[in-house]
Amino acid sequence: SFYSARAALAAYPVTASLLSDGIIAGAGSVFVFLPQIMILFFFIALLEETGYLARAAFLMDKLLGWSGLNGRAFIPLLSSFACAVPGILSARVMPTDRARMATILIAPLMSCSARLPVYVLFIGAFIEPRFGALWAAVALFGMHLVGLAVAMPLAWLLNRKILKTGQSPFILELPEYHMPHWPNVRRRVYDAARDFLQRVGGVIFALSIVIWALAYFP
Repeated sequence: SFYSARAALAAYPVTASLLSDGIIAGAGSVFVFLPQIMILFFFIALLEETGYLARAAFLMDKLLGWSGLNGRAFIPLLSSFACAVPGILSARVMPTDRARMATILIAPLMSCSARLPVYVLFIGAFIEPRFGALWAAVALFGMHLVGLAVAMPLAWLLNRKILKTGQSPFILELPEYHMPHWPNVRRRVYDAARDFLQRVGGVIFALSIVIWALAYFP
């Protein structure tokens, strides 16, 4: 699509560059995240429908409590390991505005899939040639833990010192284990994809056009 757009508008270089490097690339940068978000929310909906997700949030409540977060923050942080966009979107489950803000601020610190190529590049350049494949795998795993190790103290700082969210009660009704209701799963995936395209896709697309203009014009 890049080359065909350039070939069709060879006499108009600015328009050709806008269409191929701006519009097409901007749309591609939006849709490249859509399958990841749909797959992520598909499995989250499965866990939620079967009753496992509520129990995971209940178990994580004690682990997150020291930082000022509660079990509700488990879903946004878990989602942020795939992409920070759905993690921020799912922060709406937090009970108060300050707790929601604290969750949104630490969600991008989770190592999302977009950072994997950067990790692999640096590990392949510096770690693997010198220390071997085993330590390269350890380094890749450690890089994912670095974001979590930084996020939890930062959450404590935000909740205790800056935002002062205070303790929020975590009341949860544990559902019974049952087979997932597939129409609910499909609806959850559809709503997540629609929210991403409506709320975030337009911003990413517009910023792609702005970046193209800044890079094209001297």
